[in-house]
Amino acid sequence: MAAGGQLAPYFSFGLIADPQYADTDDGSWEGRTLRYREAAGKLTVAVAEMSQHPERLEFVLVLGDFINGRPGDEEGSRQDLELMASIMDSMDPIPVYHTVGNHDLAVPREVFTSRLKIPSSSYYRAPLAPGWVLLVLDTTHLCPLSGYPPDSEAAVETRAYAEEHPLGEEHPHMHEWNGGLAAEQRSWLASQLTAAEAAGEKVIVASHHPIGGGSARPMYMAWNHAEVEEMLTRSHSVVMALAGHDHLGGYKCNRQVHFVTLEAMLEAPSSSNAFAIVNVFPDHIEVRGVGAATSRKLLLPDRLVACS
Repeated sequence: MAAGGQLAPYFSFGLIADPQYADTDDGSWEGRTLRYREAAGKLTVAVAEMSQHPERLEFVLVLGDFINGRPGDEEGSRQDLELMASIMDSMDPIPVYHTVGNHDLAVPREVFTSRLKIPSSSYYRAPLAPGWVLLVLDTTHLCPLSGYPPDSEAAVETRAYAEEHPLGEEHPHMHEWNGGLAAEQRSWLASQLTAAEAAGEKVIVASHHPIGGGSARPMYMAWNHAEVEEMLTRSHSVVMALAGHDHLGGYKCNRQVHFVTLEAMLEAPSSSNAFAIVNVFPDHIEVRGVGAATSRKLLLPDRLVACS
């Protein structure tokens, strides 16, 4: 039991989206302020609170765009990465799992993944508490900004997909700063979902670009979000999919899968912050938002009436 006689969560974890730090002056996007320099201080505060959480966190999940990048200044971008990574290092020994965001590729992919201990494939499985598993996807795999060689399988597939799905009214999400899952990763995901179902495991999915239709604005969705969403909602194991990228956040429940887009730390007011503590209970998941992040109570499938 937790303090006060309340039922303790089965496990808890920290959640951060889009710190997007850069040692540069504030910017603007869609009329909102982008507080680049403040992100390091906000991350420091979030890490301190997570480290002192009364229920030890199982892990911390960062949903991409850890850095913003400094256009034309790769060395500066590397310095920004090192500063942010050193702040996250203080979470040790609590594991930190990262998704790769489009802005993160302001430094070479191998530099970003190596410093943050992300597997070379950039998509991976992480076991959680017994009966639960985390699948981290890489939605920059199928993306013009992927950083893969032009003759690589992923780059060739990216060009073909972009030609077949031109940006426009029918495909408002086909911006080059979005991306999706290439065929190799989709095959891996299918095998992981099959294995989770066979083992009776519940699955949490993480990606930078949103996957669930209605969980973010159309122009921010992953390129092949509809195909990947079908894979997730067809599975009996997936209970929740977490994403960032759309700084305003969002939510949609599709066929008993909760698709949550967390608000960006980058845009939190100077006097506030934006991150969350996620508590997993036997019958529901609580997203406890801090500052500008939205709090939610998400019923697990055996307690949830099928949603659209």
